[in-house]
Amino acid sequence: MYRNLVDVNMPRRKWRKRIIVVCFVVIVLVFISGQALNSTAIYENLARNLKDFSELTQLRNDSVVERISQFKIRKFGLEHFSPRARRRVFDVDCAAIIKGSKPEIDRANELMNNKAFSRKGISDTGYINLTKNCDTFKLTRGYHGFIQNKEEQEFPIAFSILLYKEVEQAERLLRALYTPRNFFCLHVDGDAAPEVHEAVQGIADCLDNVFVVSKKEFIVYAGFSRLQADINCMENLVERGNKWKYFINLPSQQFPIKTNAELIEILKIYNGANDIEGLTGNRRLENRFKFRYVYKRKEPKDMKLTLHKSNYLRIDPPFNITVVKGSAYGVFTRKFVEFVVKSKPPREILDWFRDVDSPDEYYWASLQYNPQIGTPGSFYNGKPDDKPWLAVYAAWGGDPCQGKFVRGVCIFGVGDLQELVSKRHLFVNKFFLDYQPLGLDCIEEWHLNRTADPSHLLAFNDTFYQQLPFINPKAA
Repeated sequence: MYRNLVDVNMPRRKWRKRIIVVCFVVIVLVFISGQALNSTAIYENLARNLKDFSELTQLRNDSVVERISQFKIRKFGLEHFSPRARRRVFDVDCAAIIKGSKPEIDRANELMNNKAFSRKGISDTGYINLTKNCDTFKLTRGYHGFIQNKEEQEFPIAFSILLYKEVEQAERLLRALYTPRNFFCLHVDGDAAPEVHEAVQGIADCLDNVFVVSKKEFIVYAGFSRLQADINCMENLVERGNKWKYFINLPSQQFPIKTNAELIEILKIYNGANDIEGLTGNRRLENRFKFRYVYKRKEPKDMKLTLHKSNYLRIDPPFNITVVKGSAYGVFTRKFVEFVVKSKPPREILDWFRDVDSPDEYYWASLQYNPQIGTPGSFYNGKPDDKPWLAVYAAWGGDPCQGKFVRGVCIFGVGDLQELVSKRHLFVNKFFLDYQPLGLDCIEEWHLNRTADPSHLLAFNDTFYQQLPFINPKAA
C-alpha cells in the first residue's frame, strides 16, 4: 500500500520540481533581459566584481580581467558601451602621483629604492609562449573590445616602432596606440637576441594590422642604418595600406600623452602638414656633416661597428639644399612618405647622407625646409628654429628632470608625470623599464583610462593647435 502511494506521488513530485525549475529559469531570463536593456547596470555589476578581484592582482593580471569583462559586455550586445576609467596600479596611487602629490611620489620612490622591490612584467620568452595562442594573447594583453568613433574609423594612422631589447616596453607602446584601423611596422635590430625576434614576430602574427619589417637593419649608433630602418618601414607601409593618413616613427622608449582620438583631432587640424623639427646656424653641428664618417670595428674580431670621423671633407649636397638639423622623429603625411620612397630628389639626398654622423637627425629636416625640392606637407615659411615642434617632448640638460640624465636626455620618473601630462606634445621621450618603472606604469594607467572614457574629448581644447604657424591654411 505504501509502495503504491509512493508510486502514485512520484510523478507529481517530478512535475512539481520541473515547474519550480522552469519558473526559476523564467525569472532569471527576465532579470537578464531587463539588465541587458540597462547597459550601465550590467557594467556596474561587472566592474564592481572586477574591482574586488583586481585589487589582488598586479597591473598585468588586472588588464586580463578587465578585458574579460569587456568580452562579457559584448556578449550581451553592448558593443558601443565604453568601460569606465579605473585603477590599474595598486602599489601606489597613480592618480595622486599624476596630480603631483609629494607624499605619494615620495612613497613611490621609497618603494622602488627598496632592495626588496621587484618589477613584475613579462619576459621575452613569456611573450613567445603567450603568442602561441593568439586568442589568449589578445585577451590577456588588451587587444579586444575596441570602441571607435566615426573619426577614428575614417582616419587611420601608421606607426613604426624600433626596438633592440625589452619586448614588453615595445608591446606596451603598441597596446597604447593600437586600434584595428591603425597600421604598425615593427623593426627589431638585426643584432637583437633571437628571443626578441621570435617574440616580436609572435605579436605581429597575432594582429592583422601589425607586421615585422621585411628588411631588418643592424643598427649602428648614430649611423645610417637607424635612418634606413625607418625608411624600410615607410616602404612596407605604403605597400600594405592605402588608407592611413599620417605616419609617426617611434622608439620603444617613447609613450603617448594623447589618446588615439586626440591624435586624430590634432592631425586633422594639421590638414596635410608635417611636424618636423628644424635647427639652423650653429645649432646644426656642422662637423657632423662637413667631414666624412667611416665605420670601424674596435677589435678585428668584434662584429659591432662604430662610427668615426675622418679628415676627408665632403662634397656639397645635391639640389643646392641647405642642411638643416632636426630630430630623428616626426609626424609625416602620407604624401611626404610616398615622396620619400618614390621620388628621385629625396633618394639622391638620402645617398648624400650615408656617411654623416646621425643622418636621421638631418634628413627629414633637410627635406622639409628646402622648398626648391617640392616636399609635400611643408607650409611653414619662417625660420625653422621658430616653428613649434610637437611630435615628442624630451627634457635635455637644463630642463626639469626628476629622473636621471643619460646621454644628455632625461629618463623620466614618477616625479615628472604631473608636468608631462600637461604638455601639448603628442609623445614623451623617454622611459626605461628598469628605472623607476612605476613612472611608466602610472602614465600608462592614466592614458588607458582616458582612452576608455570617450568623454575626455569633450574637454579637448584645440585652440592652441588651430593657431600653429605650420598647419595647412587651406580648409580640409
